[in-house]
Amino acid sequence: MVTTGYVERDAVVGGLKLHYQEWGNPAAPTILMLHGFGVSGHMFDEFAERMQDRYHLIALDQRGHGDSDWSQEGDYSRDAFVADLDGFGEALGLEQFFLVGHSMGGLNSVAYTVQHPGRVRALVLVDVGPESAKEGVDNIVRFTRGPDELDFEEFVEMAHRFNPRRSIENIRERMRHRLKPTGEGKWTWKFDRRFRQPDSGLTIGSPLSNDEMWQIYRGVPVPVLLVRGAESDVLSQEVAERAAREMRSARLVVVPGAGHSVPGDNPDGFTAAVVEFIDDLLVGRMPPPVQEAPPLDVLVETRLSRRRRSSFMLLVVAGLGAALAAGGIAYAINRRSRGRAGEATRPVAEEGRARRLPRSGGVQRADIEQARRRALDLSRELAGAGRRGVAQARGAVREVELERAREAALDVLHALGERARAAEGTAAGTLQRVDRQKLRRRSRRAARRGTSVSWAGLQLALALAPRLVSLASSARTGSRRSRR
Repeated sequence: MVTTGYVERDAVVGGLKLHYQEWGNPAAPTILMLHGFGVSGHMFDEFAERMQDRYHLIALDQRGHGDSDWSQEGDYSRDAFVADLDGFGEALGLEQFFLVGHSMGGLNSVAYTVQHPGRVRALVLVDVGPESAKEGVDNIVRFTRGPDELDFEEFVEMAHRFNPRRSIENIRERMRHRLKPTGEGKWTWKFDRRFRQPDSGLTIGSPLSNDEMWQIYRGVPVPVLLVRGAESDVLSQEVAERAAREMRSARLVVVPGAGHSVPGDNPDGFTAAVVEFIDDLLVGRMPPPVQEAPPLDVLVETRLSRRRRSSFMLLVVAGLGAALAAGGIAYAINRRSRGRAGEATRPVAEEGRARRLPRSGGVQRADIEQARRRALDLSRELAGAGRRGVAQARGAVREVELERAREAALDVLHALGERARAAEGTAAGTLQRVDRQKLRRRSRRAARRGTSVSWAGLQLALALAPRLVSLASSARTGSRRSRR
């Protein structure tokens, strides 16, 4: 079937000629359509034929595709596509429109809608989500990187093998808009030939991660119809359902008998889904978004912010490590004081041995209890110092002040070192005064064991501190450079 009822036009945007097809009455509500990678606006021909009596439809050949100009600079980034769409709308005087985007065109549509929410009445995303199945994407890449020049019918047969849902006649009609003659009796693709070169040096798409794209989808500020082909190998049912659930006003429709190219695989099913969505929207049956879209920099956590967050987490770990070291010191001192006190009280309970002790150096229960209390007080003081230091470090992290967090971590480590040395000297002096000569050798062995354990924990924290501070300082330096 040969598509009729449209006119071919051009617009110049940013020095590039952008080609487009136009259907319907310009006075009717406008539907603007963006195709996917490697094809052209003609992929919407069958849908536009069915809608032209009620709407004004425009299908744009995006840069590097169809009959539009190629980018001489090789810029096919998402930002470039969005800038083209913005300039194209201004050139045609489009104040507000329904936006339909398939695959790559859908991602460009999402980015445009987030940046220009006042222009888009509603968004129709065709078989595209925040993430795509690798197998389906690889199939598309292999198809577009096939033979560069063939006879026309050879291209038709190759396309039919790639998508056997379509009839040969349908594919033949579609390929007339995707191919151009070479002048030597052969045919080749209309899209930028550099797309077929793995090392072309082109800037294509967006560097955003899947997580960042999910955040973008959650922030779309207009009602959304998400259409998935039931047999699609690009958009999984799981991703489609999650996207519809997490977007603020979205409806999911699965079109039977369709793969990735839904508008051409099942034009009747696709058209019915879009008509119902727009009708429901116009009569108020489609709920509006729950709130206004937050700024884009709030939605996307950049790589720089992730590096800063990692630095802050390292500082928190440093604070926790210092607290653990303090706890280890306190525990070792407490165990040592209890062991010495126990060894001292057992001979006192033995009347015969107690009588043999010199009165001037005898062990008094009051002295032992006093020493134990002092050791426990020192333990609590050390633990408290550790907790306060960790609280300071956490507070600095929450306030997103890197310098303050770094200084707090250093203060914690310094305070712990001083407290540990003071506690060691005080506890040793106190216990030496109440020890008997006979227990002194045992107490020294216990002291050495406790000290080695406690100092090992402290030395580990002190050894880690310079590395953590260095990492934090590097992150800070990187953030300053990025701001420049």
